[in-house]
Amino acid sequence: ATIFAVDPPDIVEIRWQGLRDIRQRSAEIKEHIDHLYRERALQAHLRATPMFQNLAPSELIQVAESTEFQTYGNFDWHASYKRVQEMSPAEQLHYEPVVAQHGHYPNGVFLIRSGFARLSEPYNNGERTVSYLGKGRVFGFEEVAYNHFRRRQIPFRRTLRGVGHLDVLFIPTAIIERFVLPSLQAGDIPGLDALDHAKPSSQLPSSVDTPELSDVLEFLVERRFVNGTATMVIDMERCTRCDDCVRACASTHQNNPRFIRHGPVNEGFMIANACMHCQDPICMIGCPTGAIHRVSASGEVVINDRTCIGCATCANSCPYDNIQIVAAKDEQGRALHDQITHKPIEKAAKCDLCVDQPTGPACANACPHDALVRADLSEWEHVSDWFQR
Repeated sequence: ATIFAVDPPDIVEIRWQGLRDIRQRSAEIKEHIDHLYRERALQAHLRATPMFQNLAPSELIQVAESTEFQTYGNFDWHASYKRVQEMSPAEQLHYEPVVAQHGHYPNGVFLIRSGFARLSEPYNNGERTVSYLGKGRVFGFEEVAYNHFRRRQIPFRRTLRGVGHLDVLFIPTAIIERFVLPSLQAGDIPGLDALDHAKPSSQLPSSVDTPELSDVLEFLVERRFVNGTATMVIDMERCTRCDDCVRACASTHQNNPRFIRHGPVNEGFMIANACMHCQDPICMIGCPTGAIHRVSASGEVVINDRTCIGCATCANSCPYDNIQIVAAKDEQGRALHDQITHKPIEKAAKCDLCVDQPTGPACANACPHDALVRADLSEWEHVSDWFQR
């Protein structure tokens, strides 16, 4: 909506981070915000979801009225991030809240509103991750549709767990059967034929084709790198350690490189210490001057050097250690000092994805061996081919 002021107004703006914290701590405000969302935005959200596009306005209203808001995990997941990383894979899986359990009756459809969810299936004596779902993805629709059209009952084929923090919309099976499925044909729903013959869940289509790719997926989900929309991934088998990527970054940023070619490695792939421009940028919470912010036009997370005071709030909040506090320098590389205290001036520094460069990230463009990519790991289906080259 666009709002016009008739007279000069006094306006209080609450940034989304503050609103999120207030909503968590006040049941009354949470109820009020949920009411406004249901009244003004939920129908638009549902209308944008393909399964609801054929519904009449009156039907969409009834679906919206039956939709439940569900929240899993902790808003402040970054506070426990490093502690969780010290757990074994089985302990980490147990730490993640279950949204829907494999083998249970499909009582409804889940729409991911924000955050990430792990999709896993039984494997030997444990579970293996087969994919993850982000904003706008749907879980449970195939099972509900199969039971409706085939007149047979199958349970949820996989388990859905919240990773960090997760917001979902839950629509009961009865509502889906009443309003959505009558407007569809069985042939309109991909995957139903596969469910006819898939007895063990391992026969279902999976996002992982090899054990190595399965290990990579587990690694990305467990360390929550799936939060990154521009993660620096380096193929260590192709990388010759020539450091052309670092030099290109330095030359683009007044001889101050904005990343470190270092980071955890799994199956020959390194996730480097470079800002990932997360979908859920925890670093933006608590900045006292608003220096760290998201560029509205393209979504990159950047730091305004003029308003950054070097307090290190963003660096301490980043769960991936991708923000450093460094001495500010002029274009000649000389350290800047405060005119009053004469102490060196320090600023937060991180990758800005070369937002002011029309050619994009200098690091990726400079790699002579195609060993480096800035990948949107929130879209696993789009990047899995790169990992399988």
